[in-house]
Amino acid sequence: MLHEALKYKTALNRFARENFMDSPLDEDWAKAEALHGFLQEFNEATKAFSADRHPTAHFFLKMVLAIRLVLLDEAWNSNELLNAIANAMYTKFQKYWAQPNMVLLIAAVLDPSQKLDLIKFYFYTIGENVEVKMRELKQYMRRYYLEYEKIVRCQSLHVFIPPDEQDTSEDTFICSPSGSGQLCGKRRVEFAFEQFASQNSSAHPERSELDAYLEDPRVPKRADDSINVLAWWKKNADAYPTLSLMARDFLAIPVSTVSSESAFSAAGRILGKNRTSLSPETLEALVCAKDWLIGFNDEEEGEPMTGKRMFDSEDSDDE
Repeated sequence: MLHEALKYKTALNRFARENFMDSPLDEDWAKAEALHGFLQEFNEATKAFSADRHPTAHFFLKMVLAIRLVLLDEAWNSNELLNAIANAMYTKFQKYWAQPNMVLLIAAVLDPSQKLDLIKFYFYTIGENVEVKMRELKQYMRRYYLEYEKIVRCQSLHVFIPPDEQDTSEDTFICSPSGSGQLCGKRRVEFAFEQFASQNSSAHPERSELDAYLEDPRVPKRADDSINVLAWWKKNADAYPTLSLMARDFLAIPVSTVSSESAFSAAGRILGKNRTSLSPETLEALVCAKDWLIGFNDEEEGEPMTGKRMFDSEDSDDE
C-alpha cells in the first residue's frame, strides 16, 4: 500500500485538492517514505519464507541475520517513529529467534554452499560461544545421521541380487586339483593380502559420509548467487546416500505456514458454495492436476522443482 501510494503521490494530492479533501502534509509523506524503506527489508524476507515451489529451510538463517541487521541499524535512531517500532520488533525477535531450532540449523548445513561456515558466522555474529554451539550441533547431526544410516542399511538388505551376480567367495580362493600351482599361489596371496588390509584398516577407520561432507570444500554458487540444492543432492546421491535421504526430509520443512495454508485455500476455491456436488475423488484430482501443471510450468521456465518431485523424477520416468 505504501509503495503504490508513494508512486502516485502527486496524483493523490491533486485528487484531494480537486475534491476539496484533506491531503497528507509533506511531513506525512516523509514519514510514509521512511516507513516504506524500513518495511521493504521485511517484505523481501516474507516473500522468501512464504515460497512454496522450492525449499526454504536452508536459507532461513541468512534472512534472520538480515532482519537482525535491519532492526539494529542506527539509522532509525533519528526517526522517533521508526526507532520505537524497531525496538519493539527487536524484543520479539530476541524472544523467538535468538535460539533457532536445531533442526533448521541442520537444514542450513545441508546446503552445500553453506555447510558449517554459515552456522559459525551466525553464532559469532550474535555473540554466542561458537565452539560450544558447534559441538552441540555436531552431536545432533550425528544422532540424526546414525538413525538415517539404519534406514539406508535396512533398505540395502532388501535389495535382490540375482544368483548369477552373487559373489561366491569360496570359489574365488579354493584351488582346483587340476589348476596350476602359479594360479593357486596367486589366489592365496590375494586372500592373505585382503585379510591383512582389513585388519590394518580397522586401526584407521574410514571417514563417514557426514565427516566427508563437512570436510569437503563448499560448493561455489553461480553468478546470480543461487544454487539448486535439490538438484545437487540428487546428483550426489550415490556419493552421499544417507545424507541425501536426510536432505530430502530436512529441506522439505517449510519455514512458513503460508505454503500449507495456500493448499487448503486452493481446495476451498474449487469446492465452494456454487460447486458442492463434486466427489472426493474428483476434488483430489483437480487439486493434484493444478499442482502438477504449475510444477511442470516452473520446470520449463528453469525454476527449481519441489522436494519430492525432484527426487522422484527419475523413478517416474522409469515407470
